Amino acid sequence: MNSIFILTIIFIFLTIFVESTNLILQLKGRRLTKWFGKNAFTIHMISTGIFWIITFCLFVILQFEEHPLFHNSIILNLKYIGLILTISGIILAAWAFSLLGLKRSLCLNFFAENVPIVNESVYKYIKNPLDFGLWIALIGFAIFTGSIYNFAIAVEFIIIMIPHIMLENKPLKK
Repeated sequence: MNSIFILTIIFIFLTIFVESTNLILQLKGRRLTKWFGKNAFTIHMISTGIFWIITFCLFVILQFEEHPLFHNSIILNLKYIGLILTISGIILAAWAFSLLGLKRSLCLNFFAENVPIVNESVYKYIKNPLDFGLWIALIGFAIFTGSIYNFAIAVEFIIIMIPHIMLENKPLKK
């Protein structure tokens, strides 16, 4: 098995683990804020940002490696479906991101009081369109490339993100 693939899988898990740990600490008595004061959100951003950057770089490097395929490029319909899903997912994620803005997309509601909930536009119909868009894009990219590695990464990302999304939604229920 490819070592870059294994590193990518490990870093996806570590990234979500570090981000979730920060959010849990903040939920349990606002511990990050107690420890770091007004710099808590910055500490959260740096600690998770480093892992996201490493994970993204590993994913890009992996694309230049040879992959085992679950379909060959002769099946052009699958490639087109994958491309459409990838583009649709990116558009949905970008749209959701533009509605929230950078800080709110990155869990500001855990660090600031009275952050308003967005209930307009795409958020009327989908609770987490940013994450849903990323999922669609990852699955679409896996179908487009036909790569078992990319498919495994997409599945792992989705499975790990489900409890993370549930955690992200806790402050919104208050």
